[in-house]
Amino acid sequence: MNAKISILVFVLIILYINSFAQTQSVISLKQAVDSALLNYPELKAKKLQVESAKMSLRDAKDQRLPALKLSDQVDIGTANSLDGPYFPMGLIPSTSGAIRPENTTQTFSGTVGVAYMEYELYNFGLNHARIESARSLLNTNNADYNRESYLLQYEIAQVYFNLLKYKLLTDVQQKNIDRYNLLYNYIKAFTGSGIRAGVDSSIANAEISKARIQYIQTLATYNKLKSEFMFYSGVKSINFDVDTNLFHLTDAIISQMQANVVADSVSSNNPLLAYYKARSDYAYAQQKLVKKSYLPKFNLIGAAWTRGSNLSPTDAFGSTSSGFNYERYNYLGGLALTYNLIDIVHQKDKAAIFGFQAQAEEQEMQGQQSALQNQLQQADVDIQAALDRMKEIPVQLKAAQDAFSQKTAQYNAGLANIAELTDVSYLLFSAEIDQVGGTTDLLNTLLQKAITNNTLSIFLNQFK
Repeated sequence: MNAKISILVFVLIILYINSFAQTQSVISLKQAVDSALLNYPELKAKKLQVESAKMSLRDAKDQRLPALKLSDQVDIGTANSLDGPYFPMGLIPSTSGAIRPENTTQTFSGTVGVAYMEYELYNFGLNHARIESARSLLNTNNADYNRESYLLQYEIAQVYFNLLKYKLLTDVQQKNIDRYNLLYNYIKAFTGSGIRAGVDSSIANAEISKARIQYIQTLATYNKLKSEFMFYSGVKSINFDVDTNLFHLTDAIISQMQANVVADSVSSNNPLLAYYKARSDYAYAQQKLVKKSYLPKFNLIGAAWTRGSNLSPTDAFGSTSSGFNYERYNYLGGLALTYNLIDIVHQKDKAAIFGFQAQAEEQEMQGQQSALQNQLQQADVDIQAALDRMKEIPVQLKAAQDAFSQKTAQYNAGLANIAELTDVSYLLFSAEIDQVGGTTDLLNTLLQKAITNNTLSIFLNQFK
């Protein structure tokens, strides 16, 4: 019976461990980037703006189609008219009837049907300018989307590496707590037997408490980074871990990472620069569109209409129903040239607006290029410093481990005091912290260079 209970307890423990392992899923950097590109709301908005610009381009092409308007109306009212012209102003209905010495209240009835077509036969390149402007807007929105995507990949990678750093720091600090607990047990045994002073156990206990506080603070930062990571990536559950295998970088892997980001110049294809170039091109396209829109226009126009009326040629009113039959048919065709000479003033003003906007975008692009070039130089300095640091870390760690082992043995033999032991414990802890910082700092410096010289996708593709 006891054996059965033991087996049952063992199975329950295994199931619990497995369920816990399943809830703490490991997310790779590639999974994080893919999830962010799919779920980040701002990027979705940029994608919809691209689709909107595609429709604007289609609309610009469709504006080349002619206008064809059909109208049919039935009218009832009076038909009193006077000689003399007037401006209808779009408000005064047309009146057609005989000139009489007085008004009449007899009812007029009539009908008219019209087909009117107008086509811009030639507009001095306005259609082409419209299409190019819409295409430039599409290019701008695409560049905006690519820029947002580029920055998002950088942000998620940076957060991921910081998560890796603080995850490893919590592991190191937990190891430090365990080390102090072990020392505390040794010291407590010595103080209990009178071999060591009681103050030694108090000092050791204080060091344990300090180590726990550090762990709590680091864990809080780690959880904040998790929340930031969830915001960018769209991950819904906080129960995940990053891939700590990234911590173990061999010399061959480091060399390959360096080779992938080796470019030492700022490319014009960098999405951070291409965005400003697209905006400048759009402003120039708008300037050209403004100039073309004020040029003359040749229109091919044509109309056909039919009309009925209950008024006879002698100004006699027939029955109301007789006015609803079509009686006369007409057509008209022609060419029309329209040109508003005064609008050339507005054309110059509006063209100047877009011209200055284009120049402003070019200046911003030059500023961004200078900033990227400066960042590229700084990244090279930071990478070299990180590599030099990585070479020293194993030496530091080995020396600290040896010192800790030697000082622990001396303390047990009564040849060292508690202050010396805690000093060497802190030395070992600092070396372990530096080991974590050295690796993650190298990853971040390589990432910084990758975003600067447009090798970000190559760099991120290393992390499957």
